[in-house]
Amino acid sequence: MAREVLTVLGVGGMGQAIARRLGAGKTVLLADNDEAALASVAEALSADGHHVDSRGVDVSSPESVRKLAGHAASLGPVTQVAHTAGLSPAQACAQAILAVDLLGTAVVLEEFGEVIAPGGAGVVVASMAGHMFPPLTAEQERALAHTPANELLGLEFVSPQKITEPGIAYGIAKQANHIRVRAASAHWGRRGARINSISPGIISTPMGQQELASRSVTVCEQ
Repeated sequence: MAREVLTVLGVGGMGQAIARRLGAGKTVLLADNDEAALASVAEALSADGHHVDSRGVDVSSPESVRKLAGHAASLGPVTQVAHTAGLSPAQACAQAILAVDLLGTAVVLEEFGEVIAPGGAGVVVASMAGHMFPPLTAEQERALAHTPANELLGLEFVSPQKITEPGIAYGIAKQANHIRVRAASAHWGRRGARINSISPGIISTPMGQQELASRSVTVCEQ
């Protein structure tokens, strides 16, 4: 019998903790776009006795995430998905944050919503920052909830041309995560699975420490 599969997207501090906490007895599929970090975390978890597989992924690419979801399903029933991948304002410019934190989350919800096993569960790590911005209009919420993932950044009010400040991009992306997860719950539910988001504050991970220490604004190269 194939092992259940725990897929963890993003192998930073939170992703590692989730893998260690939930991975016993499962196949732990780790995914990240940082090959060196991915290899290091996979080696450490394997050394501690976990059954680990790893794959590179670009969450802003539907094709990349689709391949990852297909690979996850080939390993066994995908019963747990933890989406922790993201960029903070100290790490990236607004354009990159929108691509990874907003578009990337929508893509992961769509693609893993096609392979999640009955009785399975997923979690998207959003942020308290998503609760600190003025509420969107009903029309904007509907657009964020139901626009196909690959068309999201074409919405005028969240386009990279409109949003150029990293902190604003981050807050809007995380607000959109809450909306997108609520909308995705219907499809996941029809498969007998559930999906939720959580909104932590700054966690004492390397990314969190970087954010606390940073006073700079990252600008995208044109």
